[in-house]
Amino acid sequence: MKIKRQTVQKIKIMEYMKSTKSHPTAEAVHAEVSKELPMISLSTVYRNLNTMVEDEELLKLDFGNEAHYDADTSFHHHAYCLSCREIFDVFDDNITDFFNENVEIDNFNIEQTMIIFYGNCKNCKNVNDKANCNKVNYKYNK
Repeated sequence: MKIKRQTVQKIKIMEYMKSTKSHPTAEAVHAEVSKELPMISLSTVYRNLNTMVEDEELLKLDFGNEAHYDADTSFHHHAYCLSCREIFDVFDDNITDFFNENVEIDNFNIEQTMIIFYGNCKNCKNVNDKANCNKVNYKYNK
C-alpha cells in the first residue's frame, strides 16, 4: 500500500473544494488557492486534483473540453446550464430508481448511474423568455 503525502498544497486545495458548491475548474481552483499560496502552480493544482479523483476524494465532471470538480462524492446527478454554464447538484432517488427498474443493457451490469441534465437554469430561462417575448412584441408591433 502506497502512503500518500499530505502536502500543504493538497490540504489547501481540498479545503477550498469542500468550501464550495460551484463545481470549479482547475483554473478556478488555482485562482482561489493561490490567494493563500501564491507560489502554487497550475500544474500542481491539476496533479493534485487528478490524484484526488483517482483516490475517489473528488468527482471529475467533463463538459465538452472543460473538466469540473466536485467534492461531494455522495451519489447524485447534475444539471448543466447551457447559458451561464453553472452546474447544479441533483439529489433525486426517483431518477435512480427509474433507471434501475427500467434500463437493461445486454451483457452489462449497471452498478451506478450518473446523469447530467442539459438545459437552462431558472435565471437564464427567465432572461431568455423575456428576451424572446420582447422580440416577439417588437416584431408584432411593426
